[in-house]
Amino acid sequence: MSEDDELAQIKKKKLDELMKRQHDAVTPKRQIVIEVFTSPTCPHCPTAVAMAKEVASQTQGVQAFEISTGTPQGFAKAALYGVKAVPTVFIDHKCAFVGAPPSVEALRKALKS
Repeated sequence: MSEDDELAQIKKKKLDELMKRQHDAVTPKRQIVIEVFTSPTCPHCPTAVAMAKEVASQTQGVQAFEISTGTPQGFAKAALYGVKAVPTVFIDHKCAFVGAPPSVEALRKALKS
């Protein structure tokens, strides 16, 4: 391994550590984030968003966000997450449902796993 490769690995590791510390400092502890990827023409997306917002409003420490793939930022985040269909529901950056959750209770149960 060359010195340049070794230096690049060290820089990457330090940057990853710094980003994690910064994320931990900014993010409140025990906060669960539900992200619902939607599109403007999807007939099932409003139901998925309503479920996520209902769970968030009834559960302390849970936030729900709608991310529209119809916006450049939403499209980019969907590409980053590998979203292929809408609605897709992520809980703490992990795919929980492709399609609307079958019920609010199913979404609540997914929060605990």
